[in-house]
Amino acid sequence: MYNQPLLSNIQSYSLELKSLLDPRSEVHEKLIQKGMILFRQQLVYGVKFSNEKVEAKVQDVTPVNVELFFDHPSNSTCTCPEQGICRHQMALFFTVLSRAQSVFVWLQEWKNHYQVADVLSTLQRGSDLLKKMPQQLEKGPEQWTERIRNAYHHVSTKNFYEFEEWARVCYKRLLGFAPVEREWKPLFQLFAACESLKVINSLSSEPKKRAHLRSFTEQMLEEADEALSKLTTTASPFAFDEYFHYLREQSHTFIEDETVFPTEFTDIYMKLWSALFNRRRDLLEEWERLKTHMEKEHDERIVIAFIHIAILLEEDDKAIEQMKNLGSNIAPYALRWMKILQTDRAKGRLNLYLPVFIDQMTTFISSLTRSYEQAQFTRALFQILDSNTALHLDSSLLEKVYLKLLPYSRFQYNEYLLEKKDYKKWAELQVYTKNSLDYIDKRTIDTIAKNDPAALKPLYHETITDLINNRSRDSYKRAVRYLKRLQKLYQKEKKLKQWELYLSTLLHNTKRLRAFQEECIKGKLVKERI
Repeated sequence: MYNQPLLSNIQSYSLELKSLLDPRSEVHEKLIQKGMILFRQQLVYGVKFSNEKVEAKVQDVTPVNVELFFDHPSNSTCTCPEQGICRHQMALFFTVLSRAQSVFVWLQEWKNHYQVADVLSTLQRGSDLLKKMPQQLEKGPEQWTERIRNAYHHVSTKNFYEFEEWARVCYKRLLGFAPVEREWKPLFQLFAACESLKVINSLSSEPKKRAHLRSFTEQMLEEADEALSKLTTTASPFAFDEYFHYLREQSHTFIEDETVFPTEFTDIYMKLWSALFNRRRDLLEEWERLKTHMEKEHDERIVIAFIHIAILLEEDDKAIEQMKNLGSNIAPYALRWMKILQTDRAKGRLNLYLPVFIDQMTTFISSLTRSYEQAQFTRALFQILDSNTALHLDSSLLEKVYLKLLPYSRFQYNEYLLEKKDYKKWAELQVYTKNSLDYIDKRTIDTIAKNDPAALKPLYHETITDLINNRSRDSYKRAVRYLKRLQKLYQKEKKLKQWELYLSTLLHNTKRLRAFQEECIKGKLVKERI
Protein backbone atom coordinates (compact mmCIF):
# COMPACT_ATOMS: atom_id res chain seq x y z
CA MET A 1 0.00 0.00 0.00
CA TYR A 2 1.04 3.59 -0.57
CA ASN A 3 1.36 6.33 2.04
CA GLN A 4 -1.43 8.88 2.18
CA PRO A 5 0.22 11.71 0.16
CA LEU A 6 1.17 9.33 -2.64
CA LEU A 7 -2.29 7.74 -2.62
CA SER A 8 -3.83 11.21 -2.89
CA ASN A 9 -1.59 12.01 -5.89
CA ILE A 10 -2.59 8.79 -7.65
CA GLN A 11 -6.29 9.53 -7.07
CA SER A 12 -5.82 13.04 -8.43
CA TYR A 13 -4.10 11.66 -11.54
CA SER A 14 -6.88 9.10 -11.90
CA LEU A 15 -9.58 11.80 -11.90
CA GLU A 16 -7.64 13.82 -14.48
CA LEU A 17 -7.46 10.81 -16.80
CA LYS A 18 -11.19 10.19 -16.45
CA SER A 19 -11.88 13.76 -17.58
CA LEU A 20 -9.45 13.59 -20.51
CA LEU A 21 -10.46 10.19 -21.90
CA ASP A 22 -13.96 9.64 -23.22
CA PRO A 23 -15.27 6.04 -23.52
CA ARG A 24 -17.51 7.19 -26.38
CA SER A 25 -14.38 7.93 -28.42
CA GLU A 26 -13.19 4.96 -30.44
CA VAL A 27 -9.61 6.26 -30.27
CA HIS A 28 -9.67 6.56 -26.47
CA GLU A 29 -11.32 3.16 -26.04
CA LYS A 30 -8.57 1.49 -28.10
CA LEU A 31 -5.93 3.38 -26.11
CA ILE A 32 -7.30 1.94 -22.85
CA GLN A 33 -7.47 -1.56 -24.35
CA LYS A 34 -3.85 -1.50 -25.53
CA GLY A 35 -2.63 -0.18 -22.17
CA MET A 36 -4.59 -2.90 -20.38
CA ILE A 37 -2.99 -5.62 -22.54
CA LEU A 38 0.52 -4.42 -21.66
CA PHE A 39 -0.43 -4.25 -17.97
CA ARG A 40 -1.97 -7.73 -17.86
CA GLN A 41 1.03 -9.25 -19.65
CA GLN A 42 3.22 -7.73 -16.88
CA LEU A 43 5.38 -5.88 -19.38
CA VAL A 44 5.88 -2.91 -17.01
CA TYR A 45 9.03 -3.17 -14.89
CA GLY A 46 11.53 -1.07 -12.92
CA VAL A 47 8.85 1.13 -11.31
CA LYS A 48 10.36 3.98 -9.25
CA PHE A 49 8.65 6.81 -7.33
CA SER A 50 10.39 10.19 -6.83
CA ASN A 51 9.46 13.86 -6.54
CA GLU A 52 5.74 13.38 -7.17
CA LYS A 53 6.29 11.31 -10.27
CA VAL A 54 6.66 7.67 -11.21
CA GLU A 55 8.93 6.24 -13.87
CA ALA A 56 9.32 2.79 -15.37
CA LYS A 57 10.19 0.81 -18.48
CA VAL A 58 7.60 -0.86 -20.68
CA GLN A 59 8.56 -3.79 -22.90
CA ASP A 60 6.67 -3.35 -26.17
CA VAL A 61 8.00 -4.14 -29.66
CA THR A 62 10.94 -2.12 -28.41
CA PRO A 63 11.40 -1.07 -24.75
CA VAL A 64 10.38 2.49 -23.87
CA ASN A 65 10.91 4.78 -20.87
CA VAL A 66 7.80 6.31 -19.30
CA GLU A 67 7.34 9.11 -16.75
CA LEU A 68 4.01 10.09 -15.15
CA PHE A 69 3.80 13.43 -13.31
CA PHE A 70 0.97 13.32 -10.78
CA ASP A 71 0.62 17.11 -10.41
CA HIS A 72 0.83 17.91 -14.12
CA PRO A 73 -0.37 14.98 -16.27
CA SER A 74 0.30 16.97 -19.45
CA ASN A 75 4.03 16.90 -18.58
CA SER A 76 4.11 13.08 -18.66
CA THR A 77 6.52 11.63 -21.21
CA CYS A 78 7.26 8.47 -23.14
CA THR A 79 10.10 7.72 -25.54
CA CYS A 80 7.70 6.21 -28.09
CA PRO A 81 6.79 8.40 -31.12
CA GLU A 82 3.12 8.81 -30.09
CA GLN A 83 1.93 12.32 -29.21
CA GLY A 84 -0.03 12.86 -25.97
CA ILE A 85 -1.26 9.97 -23.83
CA CYS A 86 0.01 6.65 -25.19
CA ARG A 87 -0.61 2.97 -24.37
CA HIS A 88 2.66 2.80 -22.42
CA GLN A 89 1.58 5.62 -20.07
CA MET A 90 -1.76 3.84 -19.55
CA ALA A 91 0.05 0.54 -18.83
CA LEU A 92 2.20 2.22 -16.16
CA PHE A 93 -0.86 3.96 -14.68
CA PHE A 94 -2.72 0.64 -14.38
CA THR A 95 0.35 -0.95 -12.77
CA VAL A 96 0.55 1.83 -10.15
CA LEU A 97 -3.23 1.86 -9.63
CA SER A 98 -3.43 -1.93 -9.15
CA ARG A 99 -1.46 -1.63 -5.89
CA ALA A 100 -4.10 0.69 -4.43
CA GLN A 101 -7.43 -0.47 -5.91
CA SER A 102 -9.04 -2.71 -8.49
CA VAL A 103 -8.28 -1.69 -12.06
CA PHE A 104 -11.57 -3.33 -13.11
CA VAL A 105 -13.47 -1.02 -10.73
CA TRP A 106 -11.68 2.01 -12.22
CA LEU A 107 -12.70 0.95 -15.73
CA GLN A 108 -16.34 0.54 -14.69
CA GLU A 109 -16.37 3.95 -12.99
CA TRP A 110 -14.82 5.53 -16.12
CA LYS A 111 -17.54 4.06 -18.35
CA ASN A 112 -20.42 4.61 -15.89
CA HIS A 113 -19.56 8.29 -15.36
CA TYR A 114 -20.54 9.15 -18.94
CA GLN A 115 -23.44 6.69 -19.02
CA VAL A 116 -24.98 8.38 -15.97
CA ALA A 117 -24.44 11.80 -17.55
CA ASP A 118 -26.19 10.64 -20.73
CA VAL A 119 -29.15 9.23 -18.77
CA LEU A 120 -29.56 12.36 -16.65
CA SER A 121 -29.47 14.52 -19.77
CA THR A 122 -32.62 12.71 -20.99
CA LEU A 123 -34.62 13.29 -17.76
CA GLN A 124 -36.95 16.30 -18.11
CA ARG A 125 -39.96 17.79 -16.40
CA GLY A 126 -43.29 17.35 -18.11
CA SER A 127 -43.34 21.02 -19.14
CA ASP A 128 -39.97 20.60 -20.84
CA LEU A 129 -41.39 17.99 -23.16
CA LEU A 130 -43.46 20.71 -24.82
CA LYS A 131 -40.27 22.57 -25.71
CA LYS A 132 -37.95 21.76 -28.56
CA MET A 133 -35.81 18.72 -27.78
CA PRO A 134 -32.14 19.64 -27.33
CA GLN A 135 -29.55 18.40 -29.78
CA GLN A 136 -27.65 15.28 -28.89
CA LEU A 137 -24.35 15.68 -27.12
CA GLU A 138 -21.56 16.70 -29.49
CA LYS A 139 -23.96 17.47 -32.34
CA GLY A 140 -24.07 20.94 -33.84
CA PRO A 141 -21.35 23.57 -34.45
CA GLU A 142 -21.84 25.30 -31.08
CA GLN A 143 -21.38 22.02 -29.22
CA TRP A 144 -18.26 21.24 -31.23
CA THR A 145 -16.85 24.66 -30.46
CA GLU A 146 -17.53 24.18 -26.75
CA ARG A 147 -15.89 20.74 -26.77
CA ILE A 148 -12.79 22.13 -28.51
CA ARG A 149 -12.44 25.01 -26.07
CA ASN A 150 -12.92 22.67 -23.08
CA ALA A 151 -10.06 20.53 -24.34
CA TYR A 152 -7.68 23.36 -23.42
CA HIS A 153 -9.24 24.29 -20.07
CA HIS A 154 -6.64 22.57 -17.84
CA VAL A 155 -3.66 24.45 -19.25
CA SER A 156 -0.94 25.80 -17.01
CA THR A 157 0.65 28.76 -18.82
CA LYS A 158 3.36 29.42 -16.27
CA ASN A 159 6.09 27.49 -18.06
CA PHE A 160 6.14 28.95 -21.57
CA TYR A 161 8.95 26.60 -22.62
CA GLU A 162 6.46 23.71 -22.43
CA PHE A 163 3.59 25.79 -23.76
CA GLU A 164 3.85 24.63 -27.37
CA GLU A 165 4.23 20.95 -26.46
CA TRP A 166 1.19 21.25 -24.22
CA ALA A 167 -0.79 22.76 -27.11
CA ARG A 168 0.21 19.91 -29.45
CA VAL A 169 -0.80 17.29 -26.88
CA CYS A 170 -4.19 18.96 -26.36
CA TYR A 171 -4.83 19.12 -30.11
CA LYS A 172 -3.85 15.47 -30.56
CA ARG A 173 -6.27 14.44 -27.81
CA LEU A 174 -8.93 16.64 -29.33
CA LEU A 175 -8.88 14.72 -32.61
CA GLY A 176 -9.82 11.64 -30.60
CA PHE A 177 -13.29 13.15 -30.18
CA ALA A 178 -13.85 13.39 -33.94
CA PRO A 179 -17.03 11.67 -35.22
CA VAL A 180 -16.54 8.07 -36.25
CA GLU A 181 -18.12 8.67 -39.68
CA ARG A 182 -15.32 9.16 -42.20
CA GLU A 183 -16.95 12.07 -44.07
CA TRP A 184 -17.36 14.05 -40.80
CA LYS A 185 -13.73 13.77 -39.68
CA PRO A 186 -12.29 16.54 -41.94
CA LEU A 187 -15.08 18.90 -40.91
CA PHE A 188 -14.27 18.34 -37.24
CA GLN A 189 -10.57 18.75 -38.05
CA LEU A 190 -11.32 22.14 -39.65
CA PHE A 191 -13.31 23.25 -36.60
CA ALA A 192 -10.53 22.04 -34.29
CA ALA A 193 -7.82 23.94 -36.22
CA CYS A 194 -9.83 27.18 -36.35
CA GLU A 195 -10.90 27.15 -32.71
CA SER A 196 -7.47 26.03 -31.48
CA LEU A 197 -5.96 29.10 -33.13
CA LYS A 198 -8.41 31.31 -31.23
CA VAL A 199 -7.76 29.58 -27.90
CA ILE A 200 -3.99 29.80 -28.27
CA ASN A 201 -4.27 33.43 -29.25
CA SER A 202 -6.17 34.20 -26.05
CA LEU A 203 -3.38 32.59 -23.99
CA SER A 204 -0.45 34.20 -25.83
CA SER A 205 -0.38 37.74 -24.50
CA GLU A 206 3.27 37.50 -23.41
CA PRO A 207 5.87 37.85 -26.24
CA LYS A 208 7.83 34.80 -25.00
CA LYS A 209 4.75 32.58 -25.20
CA ARG A 210 3.95 33.99 -28.62
CA ALA A 211 7.40 33.08 -29.94
CA HIS A 212 7.15 29.53 -28.59
CA LEU A 213 3.76 28.99 -30.24
CA ARG A 214 4.66 30.20 -33.73
CA SER A 215 5.22 26.69 -35.10
CA PHE A 216 1.96 25.48 -33.49
CA THR A 217 -0.01 28.16 -35.33
CA GLU A 218 1.68 27.09 -38.57
CA GLN A 219 0.66 23.51 -37.82
CA MET A 220 -2.95 24.63 -37.39
CA LEU A 221 -2.85 26.29 -40.83
CA GLU A 222 -1.55 23.04 -42.31
CA GLU A 223 -4.31 21.10 -40.53
CA ALA A 224 -6.91 23.49 -41.95
CA ASP A 225 -5.41 23.07 -45.44
CA GLU A 226 -5.61 19.29 -45.16
CA ALA A 227 -9.21 19.39 -43.94
CA LEU A 228 -10.31 21.84 -46.65
CA SER A 229 -8.64 19.71 -49.32
CA LYS A 230 -10.68 16.68 -48.23
CA LEU A 231 -13.91 18.66 -47.89
CA THR A 232 -13.66 20.21 -51.36
CA THR A 233 -12.82 17.01 -53.24
CA THR A 234 -15.99 15.17 -52.22
CA ALA A 235 -19.68 16.10 -52.23
CA SER A 236 -20.79 17.40 -48.82
CA PRO A 237 -23.92 16.01 -47.13
CA PHE A 238 -26.81 18.42 -46.51
CA ALA A 239 -26.15 17.96 -42.79
CA PHE A 240 -22.95 20.01 -43.25
CA ASP A 241 -24.90 23.16 -44.17
CA GLU A 242 -25.43 24.41 -40.62
CA TYR A 243 -21.71 23.88 -39.86
CA PHE A 244 -20.65 25.76 -42.99
CA HIS A 245 -23.10 28.55 -42.14
CA TYR A 246 -21.61 28.79 -38.63
CA LEU A 247 -18.06 28.96 -40.01
CA ARG A 248 -19.05 31.63 -42.52
CA GLU A 249 -20.75 33.74 -39.85
CA GLN A 250 -17.75 33.36 -37.53
CA SER A 251 -15.08 33.91 -40.18
CA HIS A 252 -15.09 37.69 -39.67
CA THR A 253 -13.65 37.19 -36.15
CA PHE A 254 -10.34 36.23 -37.76
CA ILE A 255 -9.99 39.70 -39.29
CA GLU A 256 -11.73 41.78 -36.62
CA ASP A 257 -10.72 40.34 -33.24
CA GLU A 258 -7.49 41.43 -31.57
CA THR A 259 -4.70 38.93 -32.14
CA VAL A 260 -0.99 38.43 -31.67
CA PHE A 261 -0.99 36.31 -34.85
CA PRO A 262 -2.42 38.71 -37.49
CA THR A 263 -0.87 36.96 -40.51
CA GLU A 264 -2.09 33.50 -39.46
CA PHE A 265 -5.58 34.79 -38.62
CA THR A 266 -5.87 36.57 -41.97
CA ASP A 267 -4.58 33.49 -43.75
CA ILE A 268 -7.22 31.20 -42.21
CA TYR A 269 -9.92 33.68 -43.27
CA MET A 270 -8.61 33.61 -46.85
CA LYS A 271 -8.49 29.80 -46.86
CA LEU A 272 -12.11 29.52 -45.75
CA TRP A 273 -13.45 31.96 -48.33
CA SER A 274 -11.39 30.53 -51.19
CA ALA A 275 -12.35 26.91 -50.55
CA LEU A 276 -15.79 26.84 -48.94
CA PHE A 277 -17.73 30.07 -49.36
CA ASN A 278 -17.20 30.81 -53.04
CA ARG A 279 -20.82 31.20 -54.15
CA ARG A 280 -21.22 34.62 -55.74
CA ARG A 281 -24.15 35.54 -53.49
CA ASP A 282 -22.10 34.87 -50.33
CA LEU A 283 -19.08 36.70 -51.76
CA LEU A 284 -21.13 39.80 -52.64
CA GLU A 285 -22.69 39.87 -49.19
CA GLU A 286 -19.24 39.64 -47.55
CA TRP A 287 -17.84 42.30 -49.90
CA GLU A 288 -20.56 44.77 -48.93
CA ARG A 289 -19.97 44.05 -45.25
CA LEU A 290 -16.22 44.70 -45.66
CA LYS A 291 -16.83 47.95 -47.57
CA THR A 292 -19.04 49.20 -44.74
CA HIS A 293 -16.36 48.27 -42.23
CA MET A 294 -13.66 50.08 -44.24
CA GLU A 295 -15.71 53.27 -44.27
CA LYS A 296 -15.62 53.31 -40.46
CA GLU A 297 -11.95 52.46 -39.93
CA HIS A 298 -8.91 51.60 -42.05
CA ASP A 299 -7.66 48.32 -40.58
CA GLU A 300 -5.01 46.43 -42.56
CA ARG A 301 -6.57 42.99 -42.05
CA ILE A 302 -9.94 44.27 -43.26
CA VAL A 303 -8.30 45.73 -46.38
CA ILE A 304 -6.49 42.43 -47.07
CA ALA A 305 -9.83 40.61 -46.73
CA PHE A 306 -11.45 43.14 -49.08
CA ILE A 307 -8.73 42.56 -51.70
CA HIS A 308 -9.17 38.79 -51.36
CA ILE A 309 -12.94 38.90 -51.87
CA ALA A 310 -12.48 41.37 -54.76
CA ILE A 311 -10.14 38.91 -56.51
CA LEU A 312 -12.65 36.09 -56.04
CA LEU A 313 -15.37 38.36 -57.49
CA GLU A 314 -13.06 39.39 -60.37
CA GLU A 315 -13.23 43.05 -59.29
CA ASP A 316 -9.64 43.51 -60.43
CA ASP A 317 -9.47 47.31 -60.56
CA LYS A 318 -10.71 47.61 -56.96
CA ALA A 319 -8.28 44.95 -55.78
CA ILE A 320 -5.25 46.51 -57.48
CA GLU A 321 -6.16 49.97 -56.18
CA GLN A 322 -6.13 48.72 -52.58
CA MET A 323 -2.92 46.74 -53.16
CA LYS A 324 -1.11 49.89 -54.22
CA ASN A 325 -2.41 51.67 -51.14
CA LEU A 326 -1.08 48.96 -48.81
CA GLY A 327 2.30 48.68 -50.55
CA SER A 328 4.70 45.92 -49.51
CA ASN A 329 2.39 44.85 -46.67
CA ILE A 330 0.52 42.71 -49.21
CA ALA A 331 3.60 40.50 -49.75
CA PRO A 332 2.77 37.73 -47.22
CA TYR A 333 -0.61 37.25 -48.91
CA ALA A 334 0.36 37.83 -52.53
CA LEU A 335 1.58 34.26 -52.99
CA ARG A 336 -1.91 32.92 -52.26
CA TRP A 337 -3.46 35.41 -54.71
CA MET A 338 -0.97 34.42 -57.41
CA LYS A 339 -2.01 30.78 -56.99
CA ILE A 340 -5.67 31.71 -57.37
CA LEU A 341 -4.95 33.72 -60.51
CA GLN A 342 -2.82 30.97 -62.02
CA THR A 343 -5.81 28.78 -62.78
CA ASP A 344 -6.49 28.27 -66.50
CA ARG A 345 -9.67 30.32 -66.37
CA ALA A 346 -7.97 33.25 -64.68
CA LYS A 347 -4.56 33.21 -66.42
CA GLY A 348 -5.31 36.30 -68.46
CA ARG A 349 -6.06 38.23 -65.26
CA LEU A 350 -2.68 37.37 -63.74
CA ASN A 351 -0.95 39.72 -66.20
CA LEU A 352 -2.89 42.64 -64.69
CA TYR A 353 -1.63 41.85 -61.20
CA LEU A 354 1.96 40.73 -61.80
CA PRO A 355 3.55 44.20 -62.01
CA VAL A 356 2.13 45.30 -58.66
CA PHE A 357 2.76 41.87 -57.07
CA ILE A 358 6.39 41.84 -58.14
CA ASP A 359 7.07 45.46 -57.26
CA GLN A 360 5.71 45.08 -53.72
CA MET A 361 7.12 41.61 -53.09
CA THR A 362 10.67 42.46 -54.15
CA THR A 363 10.52 45.52 -51.90
CA PHE A 364 9.29 43.35 -49.04
CA ILE A 365 12.01 40.70 -49.52
CA SER A 366 14.72 43.37 -49.65
CA SER A 367 13.44 44.76 -46.34
CA LEU A 368 13.81 41.44 -44.50
CA THR A 369 16.79 41.52 -42.12
CA ARG A 370 17.57 37.78 -41.98
CA SER A 371 19.14 36.18 -45.04
CA TYR A 372 17.36 32.84 -44.51
CA GLU A 373 14.01 34.68 -44.56
CA GLN A 374 14.94 36.40 -47.82
CA ALA A 375 15.99 33.08 -49.35
CA GLN A 376 12.85 31.31 -48.12
CA PHE A 377 10.46 33.94 -49.47
CA THR A 378 12.33 34.17 -52.78
CA ARG A 379 12.11 30.41 -53.19
CA ALA A 380 8.36 30.51 -52.50
CA LEU A 381 7.92 33.29 -55.07
CA PHE A 382 9.74 31.42 -57.83
CA GLN A 383 7.83 28.22 -57.11
CA ILE A 384 4.74 30.11 -58.28
CA LEU A 385 6.48 32.31 -60.83
CA ASP A 386 7.48 29.28 -62.89
CA SER A 387 8.56 29.26 -66.52
CA ASN A 388 4.98 29.03 -67.82
CA THR A 389 3.96 32.09 -65.84
CA ALA A 390 7.15 33.91 -66.84
CA LEU A 391 6.22 33.53 -70.51
CA HIS A 392 3.31 35.91 -69.95
CA LEU A 393 5.47 38.46 -68.15
CA ASP A 394 7.31 41.39 -69.73
CA SER A 395 10.98 40.37 -70.00
CA SER A 396 12.29 43.67 -68.61
CA LEU A 397 10.04 43.31 -65.56
CA LEU A 398 11.13 39.71 -65.03
CA GLU A 399 14.81 40.63 -65.26
CA LYS A 400 14.21 43.42 -62.78
CA VAL A 401 12.90 40.79 -60.34
CA TYR A 402 15.94 38.58 -60.81
CA LEU A 403 18.37 41.47 -60.32
CA LYS A 404 16.59 42.86 -57.28
CA LEU A 405 16.51 39.49 -55.52
CA LEU A 406 20.14 38.51 -56.09
CA PRO A 407 21.90 36.47 -54.78
CA TYR A 408 18.80 34.42 -53.84
CA SER A 409 17.47 34.40 -57.42
CA ARG A 410 20.76 33.34 -59.00
CA PHE A 411 19.57 29.87 -60.08
CA GLN A 412 16.45 31.21 -61.81
CA TYR A 413 18.33 34.13 -63.36
CA ASN A 414 21.01 31.73 -64.57
CA GLU A 415 18.47 29.62 -66.48
CA TYR A 416 16.72 32.71 -67.81
CA LEU A 417 19.93 34.17 -69.29
CA LEU A 418 20.95 30.87 -70.88
CA GLU A 419 17.51 30.49 -72.43
CA LYS A 420 17.69 34.08 -73.67
CA LYS A 421 21.27 33.43 -74.96
CA ASP A 422 22.53 36.53 -73.20
CA TYR A 423 25.92 34.97 -72.51
CA LYS A 424 27.68 38.18 -71.51
CA LYS A 425 25.25 38.81 -68.64
CA TRP A 426 25.37 35.11 -67.78
CA ALA A 427 29.16 35.29 -67.32
CA GLU A 428 28.82 38.48 -65.26
CA LEU A 429 26.33 36.67 -63.03
CA GLN A 430 28.83 33.83 -62.43
CA VAL A 431 31.51 36.35 -61.44
CA TYR A 432 29.09 38.24 -59.18
CA THR A 433 27.96 35.07 -57.39
CA LYS A 434 31.55 33.75 -57.22
CA ASN A 435 30.60 30.66 -59.20
CA SER A 436 33.88 29.08 -60.31
CA LEU A 437 34.32 27.30 -63.64
CA ASP A 438 34.90 24.14 -61.59
CA TYR A 439 31.19 24.09 -60.75
CA ILE A 440 29.76 24.84 -64.20
CA ASP A 441 28.97 21.91 -66.49
CA LYS A 442 31.22 21.50 -69.53
CA ARG A 443 28.33 21.46 -72.01
CA THR A 444 27.30 24.98 -71.00
CA ILE A 445 30.88 26.24 -71.29
CA ASP A 446 31.28 24.62 -74.73
CA THR A 447 28.00 26.14 -75.96
CA ILE A 448 29.03 29.64 -74.90
CA ALA A 449 32.57 29.19 -76.24
CA LYS A 450 31.06 28.33 -79.62
CA ASN A 451 28.53 31.19 -79.72
CA ASP A 452 30.14 34.01 -77.77
CA PRO A 453 33.71 33.20 -76.65
CA ALA A 454 34.39 36.76 -75.52
CA ALA A 455 31.70 36.42 -72.84
CA LEU A 456 33.73 33.71 -71.09
CA LYS A 457 36.96 35.68 -70.71
CA PRO A 458 36.05 37.58 -67.50
CA LEU A 459 34.93 34.29 -65.92
CA TYR A 460 38.23 32.59 -66.86
CA HIS A 461 40.22 35.53 -65.50
CA GLU A 462 38.32 35.49 -62.21
CA THR A 463 38.62 31.70 -61.78
CA ILE A 464 42.36 31.70 -62.59
CA THR A 465 43.02 34.50 -60.09
CA ASP A 466 41.11 32.66 -57.35
CA LEU A 467 42.98 29.42 -57.99
CA ILE A 468 46.38 31.11 -57.87
CA ASN A 469 45.41 32.84 -54.62
CA ASN A 470 44.72 29.40 -53.08
CA ARG A 471 48.52 28.85 -53.08
CA SER A 472 48.51 25.07 -53.52
CA ARG A 473 50.10 22.81 -56.14
CA ASP A 474 46.74 21.34 -57.13
CA SER A 475 45.13 24.76 -57.63
CA TYR A 476 48.14 25.86 -59.73
CA LYS A 477 47.65 22.84 -62.04
CA ARG A 478 43.97 23.68 -62.48
CA ALA A 479 44.83 27.35 -63.13
CA VAL A 480 47.21 26.30 -65.93
CA ARG A 481 44.51 24.14 -67.52
CA TYR A 482 42.17 27.13 -67.57
CA LEU A 483 44.96 29.37 -68.91
CA LYS A 484 45.38 27.04 -71.89
CA ARG A 485 41.64 27.15 -72.59
CA LEU A 486 41.70 30.93 -72.26
CA GLN A 487 44.56 31.07 -74.76
CA LYS A 488 42.37 29.27 -77.31
CA LEU A 489 39.59 31.84 -76.79
CA TYR A 490 42.02 34.68 -77.54
CA GLN A 491 43.25 32.79 -80.62
CA LYS A 492 39.67 32.33 -81.84
CA GLU A 493 39.15 36.09 -81.53
CA LYS A 494 42.54 36.74 -83.19
CA LYS A 495 43.70 38.78 -80.21
CA LEU A 496 47.00 37.08 -79.48
CA LYS A 497 48.72 40.36 -78.57
CA GLN A 498 46.21 40.89 -75.77
CA TRP A 499 46.82 37.31 -74.62
CA GLU A 500 50.58 37.75 -74.56
CA LEU A 501 50.23 40.99 -72.59
CA TYR A 502 47.89 39.30 -70.08
CA LEU A 503 50.15 36.24 -69.65
CA SER A 504 53.37 38.23 -69.29
CA THR A 505 51.73 40.48 -66.68
CA LEU A 506 50.42 37.42 -64.79
CA LEU A 507 53.83 35.71 -64.82
CA HIS A 508 55.54 38.88 -63.65
CA ASN A 509 53.09 39.32 -60.75
CA THR A 510 53.57 35.68 -59.68
CA LYS A 511 57.33 35.42 -60.15
CA ARG A 512 57.79 34.56 -56.46
CA LEU A 513 55.38 31.63 -56.72
CA ARG A 514 57.93 29.04 -57.83
CA ALA A 515 55.44 26.16 -57.92
CA PHE A 516 53.09 28.09 -60.19
CA GLN A 517 55.95 29.04 -62.52
CA GLU A 518 56.94 25.37 -62.72
CA GLU A 519 53.38 24.34 -63.62
CA CYS A 520 53.32 26.97 -66.40
CA ILE A 521 56.51 25.45 -67.83
CA LYS A 522 55.08 21.91 -67.55
CA GLY A 523 51.95 23.11 -69.30
CA LYS A 524 54.08 24.58 -72.07
CA LEU A 525 52.69 28.06 -71.54
CA VAL A 526 56.29 29.33 -71.31
CA LYS A 527 59.62 27.79 -72.22
CA GLU A 528 61.59 28.85 -69.15
CA ARG A 529 61.00 30.42 -65.75
CA ILE A 530 60.89 34.19 -65.69
